[in-house]
Amino acid sequence: MYVVLNILVFLLLTGYAVLLMFSKPSYVTLSKAQRVRLTGREKFLLLTLVTGMVSVGGASLGINLSALRLMVWMMMMLGAFLLYRRSPHFNRLTLVYLLFLGWLLITLIWTPSLGYGIRVFLKYLYPLVALLFAATFVHSREFIYVAMRQMLLVSFVLSLLLGGLMTHIVGFWNFYLGDLFWSMSTLNDYLGVMSALSVVMWWRTKERRYLLLIGWFILSATLQSVRTGVLSIGMVLMVASYLHYGLKSLPLLVAGVSIGLSAILFVPQIKEKMFYDASKVESVVDIFVAQEEGNFNTSMRSYMWEHLLVLFYDEREWLGSGLGSVQHYMYENFVFGGLKVTHSDYIQMLCDVGMVGLLLYLLFPVTLYFSVRRDYTVPPITPYQTTIMLSLLSYSAVLPAMGFDNIVNYAFATHAYPFTFIGIMLAYRKST
Repeated sequence: MYVVLNILVFLLLTGYAVLLMFSKPSYVTLSKAQRVRLTGREKFLLLTLVTGMVSVGGASLGINLSALRLMVWMMMMLGAFLLYRRSPHFNRLTLVYLLFLGWLLITLIWTPSLGYGIRVFLKYLYPLVALLFAATFVHSREFIYVAMRQMLLVSFVLSLLLGGLMTHIVGFWNFYLGDLFWSMSTLNDYLGVMSALSVVMWWRTKERRYLLLIGWFILSATLQSVRTGVLSIGMVLMVASYLHYGLKSLPLLVAGVSIGLSAILFVPQIKEKMFYDASKVESVVDIFVAQEEGNFNTSMRSYMWEHLLVLFYDEREWLGSGLGSVQHYMYENFVFGGLKVTHSDYIQMLCDVGMVGLLLYLLFPVTLYFSVRRDYTVPPITPYQTTIMLSLLSYSAVLPAMGFDNIVNYAFATHAYPFTFIGIMLAYRKST
């Protein structure tokens, strides 16, 4: 039944996306007093943003509609450039990411599997395609506000139905509908990104409900013991404090770290997942002792990372073993109990494309910060400044999560969001 449901949703979602892409301009609601006129391309992008958590089938279904959806969406975005005779706009920021993609292509020369290498490359390519599409086809100055409101509404509903209250308090998991939605861990990484939107909306409106929404997201991640979700939201709040107050935010940053350590020590769901023997950890010092004594529970990930680094990184530190090496190894062999993902994009980058690839990737968010640091204000006044803050804060959620999860695999749900916001930012920059 779930297989049929996922196929049906995939077909309906794809068909609706095609209709929106080529539809005539029409009005959508921003508030009770305001409606906004959007083009077909803008409505297509809006649909993409609000359906990021829709997976439409995963491994448990024996099909990979999520990968097919990625291909279909890229084809539609690239096709729009040809159909509407628009050329993508490249600048210093996009060229930095192109440099990274170029290195990925070079490593295909020595990859053990060209097929897996291309599959991984496409997952890195999609965020850039989304960025260029948004930068080219977003024209409405109100588009970002429509998108933010709808994304936050959807994220609240998803956190209510799929989050910690429903799964770990009520004990009801059926709303995932056989992998129609991404997994619990991905949900909380996604909520990390959505917390960035909540911060920006609170800055703009001063409405307390957006702060409460962040607290709700933290509660969901805590109840489900998803450490990357808590980490992502915490990083968003810390970066937001720095962007708002500069060096004056130091006390807030210290307070944030203290709250995080307190959660590890005193929240049972987190403490029991963090350590093999939680009874031995009663102070901050014990946390570091637990790491040295092997009491720190990484769910066997540290063993897997060490194994992969020995196989694919050692003696190939700068160049790596070639894009797709890790995925080829894990898909074609029964290793780590049948696990197919590394649970760390950074480890996978080091193994596949070496230090060169990892440094080129990290150069992109660094370039982003230095290209906009003179333009943002708190609260953001213009649509351009709003998208600057969204870009910086959403990437603040993604970067730490990439250390402990496969964010690149979840392009729709997590990795592509900062890139899409950057694209809208570039569209608004051109019109300022």
